[in-house]
Amino acid sequence: MDSRQLKHFRKIVEHGSMSAAARSLGIAQPSLSQLVRNLEASLGVELLMRSARGVSATEAGDRLYNYACRIETLLEDARSEVINVGSRPAGRVTFGMPPSISMALSIPMAETLRVELPEIQFCATEGMSGHLREWVMSGEINLAILYDNTGLGDCMAEFLLTEELWVYSAPDLWPFKTPPGTPVDLRDVIAQDLVLPSRRHELRKFIDQAARNERPEPIVTIEMDSLPQILSLVARGSAYTVISPAAVFGMVQEGKLIGSPIRNPSLSRKLYLVRTAAARITAATRATETCCREVVGDLVTRGFWQAELPQTE
Repeated sequence: MDSRQLKHFRKIVEHGSMSAAARSLGIAQPSLSQLVRNLEASLGVELLMRSARGVSATEAGDRLYNYACRIETLLEDARSEVINVGSRPAGRVTFGMPPSISMALSIPMAETLRVELPEIQFCATEGMSGHLREWVMSGEINLAILYDNTGLGDCMAEFLLTEELWVYSAPDLWPFKTPPGTPVDLRDVIAQDLVLPSRRHELRKFIDQAARNERPEPIVTIEMDSLPQILSLVARGSAYTVISPAAVFGMVQEGKLIGSPIRNPSLSRKLYLVRTAAARITAATRATETCCREVVGDLVTRGFWQAELPQTE
């Protein structure tokens, strides 16, 4: 099994057709069919299921396809790094972020890298924390921002900041006696009709944990696993929510939302910048890490992100 075979197998799976893959690769279909038979014989498993509509990967084939994609990425990274030794960082860097963090960070990072390091191909992807954890540990992504730095194997996790969570409302439906911007007790927040993510999300788990000793329990009238939809519901006056101020800074500036910090207890959580150990660390990856820390520091310093940075000696 070599890189050429893996590349051809990947094309077959992606096209779902031997003939289409052969045309894409510019080789004869019988040669491609023979390649698959050789792979199946050497591995001792069936890799493809054939039907009148084409081909699809078996469970074993799907696993081989995932490895083929990762190997091709590693080869591209190796080629890029060798070619660019001594030059500016270059190559593709995939960066996974939870949706609330992506709202604040992905665009400033993309713009900064585009101006300062245009040779870096920055790819920001959103996902639930559990998925991001799996992806960064497997090497599917180079970097991730996570709320938990435990159980990451050999991945490097660096403390990035501690952010506050606020309660938000439509401007004409503020439910508290104190004005917006004034701290609100958690007991009063969870007595409101809330729209929050489902319990699969780290944000919801965190809020439920913080409110565990409070009575009554949080009144979650709507569960929505989409940040834009949550914010739309709040802006329309359908419910209230608890979220990082960084995620709603633009909507607050536009007058669509108003909010307050939460106290007794305050809701704050740590964020970690995590680097995969399953893929080669390139100069582009390290430069992207540095860019992340600089952009985060700038957002906090300018008040766009209500958070505390690590203390420097």
